[in-house]
Amino acid sequence: MAKFVEIVCSATGFSMSRHDDGWKIQKENSTKPILVPEKVTGEEYVDFVQKLYRTNWSPTPRIWTGPPSLSFEEITPIDACELLLRIPWYQRSMEERKVEEWAGAMVRGEWKTTHQGLAIDQQGMLYDGQHRLAAQVIVGITLRHSVARGIEGETFNVVDRGKMRSSSYTFAAAGEKDAFNLSAALRLLWMWENHPTEKWRNRYPVSDDQLKEVLERHPEIRHSVKRGKTVPRASARATTLVHYLAAQACGSPDVPDQWYAQLGTGENFQRRDPGLVLRNYFLGGELAEKGNRASVRGIQSVIQVMHLFATAWNNTCTGQQRSIAKAFGNYGVPALKRPGQNHLFRFPIRDSESLDGIA
Repeated sequence: MAKFVEIVCSATGFSMSRHDDGWKIQKENSTKPILVPEKVTGEEYVDFVQKLYRTNWSPTPRIWTGPPSLSFEEITPIDACELLLRIPWYQRSMEERKVEEWAGAMVRGEWKTTHQGLAIDQQGMLYDGQHRLAAQVIVGITLRHSVARGIEGETFNVVDRGKMRSSSYTFAAAGEKDAFNLSAALRLLWMWENHPTEKWRNRYPVSDDQLKEVLERHPEIRHSVKRGKTVPRASARATTLVHYLAAQACGSPDVPDQWYAQLGTGENFQRRDPGLVLRNYFLGGELAEKGNRASVRGIQSVIQVMHLFATAWNNTCTGQQRSIAKAFGNYGVPALKRPGQNHLFRFPIRDSESLDGIA
């Protein structure tokens, strides 16, 4: 951290003094110093950098005198640390989720050197690449980057203006059908396998390679993507995952296929069947309580839709009639059951598909 302190205090308005086993950095007209220990982890270093920029610290320019250049260079964690102290004022703030995403890819060996790397402008400021470098500091490894130097600052406004490629593009390029819903369902299945629902959040940093690995282990989810989108206003990825989990519980998609087809048409239900109550909940039918209907935005509503579909499925399996569908604030997603002897499915079920208990 000695180099960090030296660079910071070379700027006007900043001074430093020794403090215990580290340093105290003081900005003029500020009563809150930054206490810097002698040794820190990569994650702590990135945190110090962000604290520094919040004090309106500005790096000293290093004028580039030659023509613009492009090269491929080995960037060490030390190099990355120094480059992170050259972020210009016009650069966007660092997004923790994006840093986590890059760090995860580096740890898993998914990092690849491409033409998209680091860019340094004519003032010697880090023009592009702060998230990659922050992740590299956290992971602590040397990586090969493409490095553009001497870039005109005026071009910043046109950088990263293109539409980001989502995972659906990757699966579409691989020939998968309905790639958008497939990638969304795979991401939800990855979350289901790796995190309890109460800790789910809108955007986990899940890479395309991780989603491909999930698909390799669960190829049958392709069938659920085709059959699991039957009720308008209900999150397709949520209903698809419940269909898949129900098929896994039954050992076959036959019963979930027929039940989901019923949900789509509304035919052959009896008045208090859980499936009909569920359908009415989303479509505003006779038994719906409109003030309690689920929104379909955000990860919380995805969990809510899963809760509603899983509960209706389990009630149908066990023969429990319902008059209203509700999702409470502390809901979870129950394990899906197989049809029991008293089930409420309004179509024939083979004996091999009917067995009480949780699979």
